[in-house]
Amino acid sequence: MAKICFIASSLFTMGGEQRVTAVIANELVKNNQIIAYTMDEEPDKQNNPYQVDPRIEIRKIRQPEFPLAGRIVRRMIREVNERTRLLYKREFCYNLLEYAYFCKAWQKQMIQELSGEHYDVMIAVSGGNTIRLGLIADKLDCDKTVGWEHNAYEAYFETKGLYFWHMDQLFGRSIRKLDHCVVLNNYISQKYQEAFGRKCDVIYNPRSFVSEHKSSLNNKKFVACGRCIRQKGFDLLLESFHLFAEKESEWTLTIVGDGDMRSQLEEQIERYHLKDRVTITGYTKEVKKYLLDASVYLLSSRWEGFPMVLTEAFEMGIPVVSYNITAIEPLITEGREGYLAESYDVRKFADRMLEMTELSQKDRQRMAAYAIEKADSLAVERIIEQWKNLLKAD
Repeated sequence: MAKICFIASSLFTMGGEQRVTAVIANELVKNNQIIAYTMDEEPDKQNNPYQVDPRIEIRKIRQPEFPLAGRIVRRMIREVNERTRLLYKREFCYNLLEYAYFCKAWQKQMIQELSGEHYDVMIAVSGGNTIRLGLIADKLDCDKTVGWEHNAYEAYFETKGLYFWHMDQLFGRSIRKLDHCVVLNNYISQKYQEAFGRKCDVIYNPRSFVSEHKSSLNNKKFVACGRCIRQKGFDLLLESFHLFAEKESEWTLTIVGDGDMRSQLEEQIERYHLKDRVTITGYTKEVKKYLLDASVYLLSSRWEGFPMVLTEAFEMGIPVVSYNITAIEPLITEGREGYLAESYDVRKFADRMLEMTELSQKDRQRMAAYAIEKADSLAVERIIEQWKNLLKAD
């Protein structure tokens, strides 16, 4: 029995990263001791959306207190880095950036939290935690360290003002200090090799549930799921549905989710006179119900790491129309599990939607069968074997 430590921002809030971390941890705890350090407050057992196994020991990462002057200086350095290229990829600025983003007080606090016992494996879940673990890995009593990345390379490093914009140097140094770096597809692996000289292990995310019930594909309904934020591209989706609605009068669209952009999206729906055909549900735990009721899933994301919503749509037997973003390569073969449109081209996306609605029931069912086959290939029993092989490697 191995002693495995996860370092995650959260396990008890909503999100694809939280969902898949819970799925993998729940599998590993069957034969190992699992400790999860998170930034969650003391978890409420009634608020456990992904059914984290009670055998997993949850510990909270306490954040250190920072003097006001230090917080101001660090914020100023971050602002300069994010707004200009003055500090970007300059070797002599590394210590300054480390101070601004992951200062010694943070590192000391994490060392204190994680010290005092031996771990066979430590797994840092996503970029910020990967950087933190890389900075302190040589000071911990641990046989193997792993960084597990959950987002696209272009999201991390090429999206202005988000994630790790202008932080390539910090990230690269940290992942080179870890024993393994796990990414979600071959494209990301290639980019990490080119940018950071880091060889990566590619492990897909597993489907998060198994369903005996599948969509009948009889309803003229599209569905899309996720938070109403820029990443999910629901603004682009509404533009496409507006174009689609000019040619087709029966199909409806349900967006399952909530978020900061909801009011903007509702204004867009109003402006295009689509209130009778487009619904935003708000937050709900009944995602399966909406998937079962739909016949086509629409993925309009600007970027994804490995979209868990597609594994769920596949499991329910729903074909997909998606932008051809890099995360889609291992999931959809054109004309098999769904249709692909050139990224962010709302008119071409609308055209693919129309093509999907014009398919015969037999052809749509054929796609659905391929979607279910893809979901089966992502069964947690298959994916966990790859994790077990990684954790016992070397």
